[in-house]
Amino acid sequence: MSRKRNIFAVLASLLVIAGCGSSSSSVSANSYVKSVCGAIKPFVTDIQARSNSLNLTSLSSPAQGKQALEGFMTAAVADSQKAVDQLKAAGVPNVNNGKNISSALVDAFTKVKSALSAAQSQAAALPTGSVAAFRTAGQSLATTIRTSFASIGAGLGGLKSAELSKAAKSTPACQSIGA
Repeated sequence: MSRKRNIFAVLASLLVIAGCGSSSSSVSANSYVKSVCGAIKPFVTDIQARSNSLNLTSLSSPAQGKQALEGFMTAAVADSQKAVDQLKAAGVPNVNNGKNISSALVDAFTKVKSALSAAQSQAAALPTGSVAAFRTAGQSLATTIRTSFASIGAGLGGLKSAELSKAAKSTPACQSIGA
């Protein structure tokens, strides 16, 4: 459960740090935030729902666990690609440092997608010969994901915008994901 909270905390912090895209069109802070949160909210919601329904303790074999994790990771990679595409389409906010913020957010979610793709490959290689080997490899997979997400979030620390933060506070989609 703590692993899930860590992942969602990193995703929410991506919005807060950047103030909640990298096309060349300049858009208002409100429009940008609405687009960004509209891209990120379904990603977070879908990951959260799949994560909550992923109950490995109810599975009868490591092979079933591997299959469940592979399905989860495949869907997460697809969701992250959709978020990247929507963030790119969000444009550049017409605020101080808007181009850097937009580029950094798109880059961060591109790295999220890459981290999830790497985890997807790792899930495909999980051993199924014994419960102990599966459990050990699964814990390693979870650690890899946590570490990747933490380093991605840390890279956005210097990007802030009071205008985008203000817009995020008044945007329902942002409020529902903790931005």
